[in-house]
Amino acid sequence: MSAKSYQYVNRQRYRLMPEGNIDVRLSKDVVISEEPLNIVLHWTCKQTQQQLEKTFMVTMRTPGQDSLLVTGLLFSYAIITERSQIKAIKSEEFNQCDVILNDDVVLDWPSLTRQFVSHSGCGICGANDVKKLAHTFDFNIDQNTEWLPIQKVLTFSSQLREQQSLFSATGGVHSAGVFTLEQCLAVHEDVGRHNAVDKVIGELVTKDLLGKQNILMLSGRVSFELMQKAVAAKMAVVVAIGAPSSLAVAVAKQFNITLIGFVSDHTCNVYHGDFRLKKTN
Repeated sequence: MSAKSYQYVNRQRYRLMPEGNIDVRLSKDVVISEEPLNIVLHWTCKQTQQQLEKTFMVTMRTPGQDSLLVTGLLFSYAIITERSQIKAIKSEEFNQCDVILNDDVVLDWPSLTRQFVSHSGCGICGANDVKKLAHTFDFNIDQNTEWLPIQKVLTFSSQLREQQSLFSATGGVHSAGVFTLEQCLAVHEDVGRHNAVDKVIGELVTKDLLGKQNILMLSGRVSFELMQKAVAAKMAVVVAIGAPSSLAVAVAKQFNITLIGFVSDHTCNVYHGDFRLKKTN
């Protein structure tokens, strides 16, 4: 847990005493850090061979693992298909990542700015957005049956919780992890749900750990943009402690992803793809 990922602040704690009085005490509290990250892309225009640079986006995130965040984000937007397409990620300016792309990366900036990804609640996402995913990503998902024991699924929430050091300290972050049947491949925390997922995907892409039977575990609910990232990373299974949205279920059905919500140590809800689950010992 990096010190820059959290901060100490003053707080007043109010407590109702048995006799009806209010006890007020001043103390220190630990809060999660939230800072903007400006992501600037540098690439070569194929037509003119001119070197171009533009701000791709500014995202609010918890500082730390910025290069993994950027790698996962570009992979989720289909700007890159492998880590080697990034020549360098420089963090010479405060809260800024300059991403130098290889000359062979074709970047259509006008098309990119019209990307279909949008945050939940914006009122834009819909059926057309789900269909566009199929045209953007070559999703060759594992179709094997009965390879994931239900008993294993019920262990993921506790496994993820054991590695949430920032949540234990602050109570104010989301986390995402990627598991196989044998091991945990990566876990990351961030103030943003999508950032946590980008960080774990960025680590998988960097270490060449993307696999056909990888399982994405989420600490909260499942929305369209998180399922989009699962599609980009070819996740066969998505498990969440919270609920899925209607579009999350639609994406699961479109790409035949096993989608599981409300998982605990004893129960879970399967919204699609139960053919991958092994129900008996």
